[in-house]
Amino acid sequence: MNGAFSSLCWRFVCAIVSCLVGLISVKVKLINTDLFLFFLIPVEQFPPVFISKPDPQTVYVGKRAVMQCVIAGTAPLNVVWLKDNQALPKVPAHYQSSCEKNKHTLEIPSVEAADSGLYVCKVSNKAGTAECHTELCVIDKPNFVRPLGSLTETEGIKGSCAHLECLVSGSLPMTIQWYKDETEIQTCQKYKCTFFENVAFLEIGCLDSRDSGSYTCVAENEGGSAQCSGILSVKGLISCIISIFS
Repeated sequence: MNGAFSSLCWRFVCAIVSCLVGLISVKVKLINTDLFLFFLIPVEQFPPVFISKPDPQTVYVGKRAVMQCVIAGTAPLNVVWLKDNQALPKVPAHYQSSCEKNKHTLEIPSVEAADSGLYVCKVSNKAGTAECHTELCVIDKPNFVRPLGSLTETEGIKGSCAHLECLVSGSLPMTIQWYKDETEIQTCQKYKCTFFENVAFLEIGCLDSRDSGSYTCVAENEGGSAQCSGILSVKGLISCIISIFS
């Protein structure tokens, strides 16, 4: 056997037959012999690193949002998606995560207003951890949660004030505009228009019969617009009545 080793000058053919955690198993066959040698050779472990990261994005309610990142590092990689420091469920439902080679994707097929927030992709392996962050901004168009027609009737007499208000949901910033019989109302001594904590107010001072008519509140933001209307009736010394008509 010693002659075989000497004459062949330790020539051999190597074949990598398996890869273990941190080790490579090498099978060595000596030429012109039936002898095999096996070695376990340590290999360097590489911590995860993000080759590409998802960009911040703005999406409208009901649309699709996709966050993708490409990760390199020694396998196996453990990838977890979080929103506002809470791990997202792995069972496909509202949030759907997937992996193709080293590309990891989080998809929201139909975005809701509550999906706005900070998203984190956290990845780890035996050599270390890494994470990246991205912001998702969801724009929700205005919606009248409490329109004019659902208000309690405002009582007053001719010469007093009337208060119209409605509650609006939706993404800020939002603009509010009031109309009387399709004519835009400007803030002045008689009309006071305010918008505070998603409630739109219109105060009409010194009521007279000319203030009777249709009043419309229009809310608008980047996602769209909505409106609600009601009728104000001023009847001499009798109460002011607000009623819905659309």
